[in-house]
Amino acid sequence: MSRLKLFFSVALSLAAVAMLVFGPRAGAKRPRDRVVVSYWEKWTGNEARQMQQIVNDFNNTVGAEKGIYVEYLSMSNVNQKTLVATAAGVPPDVAGLWDTQVAQFAAINAVEPLDDLAKAHGITAGSYKPVYWNGCSYNGHLWGLVSTPAAVALHYNKRIFKENAAKLRAAGLNPTRPPQTLSELDRYAKALDTRDARKRIDRAGYLPMEPGWFLTHTAMWFGASIFDPKTQRFTLTDPKVLKAYEWIRSYSLKLGKTSLTEFRSGLGGFNSAQNPFLVGKVAMVQQGPWMANYIEDLKPSMNRWVMSKEEEKRLPSTAEGIERRRANYEWAAAPFPSAVPGLEGVTYTGFDVLMIPRGARHKEEAFEFMAYVNQQKPMEKLCALHCKNSPLSTASPEFIRNHPNPYIGVFEELAAGPNAHAVPAIPIWPEVNEEMNVAAQRVYLLEMKPADALREAQTRLQEKYDRFLAIQNSRQ
Repeated sequence: MSRLKLFFSVALSLAAVAMLVFGPRAGAKRPRDRVVVSYWEKWTGNEARQMQQIVNDFNNTVGAEKGIYVEYLSMSNVNQKTLVATAAGVPPDVAGLWDTQVAQFAAINAVEPLDDLAKAHGITAGSYKPVYWNGCSYNGHLWGLVSTPAAVALHYNKRIFKENAAKLRAAGLNPTRPPQTLSELDRYAKALDTRDARKRIDRAGYLPMEPGWFLTHTAMWFGASIFDPKTQRFTLTDPKVLKAYEWIRSYSLKLGKTSLTEFRSGLGGFNSAQNPFLVGKVAMVQQGPWMANYIEDLKPSMNRWVMSKEEEKRLPSTAEGIERRRANYEWAAAPFPSAVPGLEGVTYTGFDVLMIPRGARHKEEAFEFMAYVNQQKPMEKLCALHCKNSPLSTASPEFIRNHPNPYIGVFEELAAGPNAHAVPAIPIWPEVNEEMNVAAQRVYLLEMKPADALREAQTRLQEKYDRFLAIQNSRQ
């Protein structure tokens, strides 16, 4: 066993050294008169270039004033590479990770606690929307700060609603507004489903599996959670969780598993011009605020329904101007409806997070950069570029008025509301997410009944989590 541990230790060290020697490099030369803070981030393409703007702003202002220079590196698998480098004793100073790594990395002692650094910079819980601050905390300590957040809402195609107004009204539905309850969403979806001459699905009103990114969190809209933090037990056999998965299964039963599978196999990818929502193959989807950016890039005509972009830019920055902007979009965003009467404004709030790996050489300088990103002006600039809402407790009027998503106010309200939920603080969350996605697939494909799939997942996940806790306790 000791030889095996030594082997893995050496392998990790060699991998980390190789990554540092042969891995990605920043383009700019390092200034000799500043402390260089290495920052590893997962974003690529436009998002990476937009974050580079924030880094440049810091280097040219606060960084220049305090003798700090952030060296920004974009890379894939940043979570795995950060762990490898940390285990080898050569971590970056800042790692741009996901919310799902907060509890995981904190529990295995892979990141530094930030309580004292945050206090010294005047950063407190009151600075943020509660769901984001709580999501950065674990076991009573702060482990990260948000870089960009999100919230999930219903996106619906207003043009399809308008063109099918007669069908919707015949079903007792209002084509000028989104569904208000989950049962009403099902009725809208049924009215908007179409089939071709061969009885194959031509358009789906709604599909839980399209894109299916947030299926693990479906129980939220049924007033349930899949984990109880007080008892440290999974709650997958809760009747409310069962109802959530029965709802997922209902779409396969209504549309037919074979027809549904065939239809989905012909749909384009999310980041493509054949995105099913963009081409009208799916009338309603569950998505985040970034959807506006993808529509602008891939099908800009959907953002120019009644006027040109130049005309839209000349609209006044008032509430009336925002409403006129919204009228120029073929789509709209609204709270995703709940299955529980009276339960409103439910949303899943994922986020990207900045953390300082354990053993980082320049912790104080690294936090200077993290604190800068979380000031209102740079934060709102980054969130607007990424087309996301703000994690801060209040957003400026300019942020709302000038945001590329005219419905950003919807996401702001959802994230600030009492029914906004982050990822449960479970250190083995990656395994949980994988297990829950497998259960959802089996239910959707009618391979297992929801009760059986959830019972199996409950047993496996609780066993994995209990083993993890036992290992943690033995180490302590």
